[in-house]
Amino acid sequence: MSGNSNLISLRLSDDELASIDQRIGLEGIRNRSDLLRRALGSYLTDSPELPGQERVNLVLGAGVRKQLRLLYQITGNDQNSIIKIALHDYLNKSVEQIDDLTAKLEERAQNAVDDISKHRSYKS
Repeated sequence: MSGNSNLISLRLSDDELASIDQRIGLEGIRNRSDLLRRALGSYLTDSPELPGQERVNLVLGAGVRKQLRLLYQITGNDQNSIIKIALHDYLNKSVEQIDDLTAKLEERAQNAVDDISKHRSYKS
């Protein structure tokens, strides 16, 4: 721990405390204080800086994390950049799919109107 530290009191439910205790020993967390310092540090550094921004958290498996590390070595894009690029591509693809579907529906609707208007029983 660097520098001076201050002791604070914190009230937690039994379930919250049990969840904290389950994570001790994982990822270098030695005790409850380590976990709470790390969680608070993440919250303070990862909070959006501008109004209207929102942070999204993802749980990534070991295989995906390895692939992202390899992509970083190849491209220089960190995992956040890669995820932003993928989300941007997904949104563009979704918009294109919606536009294509709308165009197809409009075409079918127009064909249906054209077919009905050609029928002799249709009166304008």
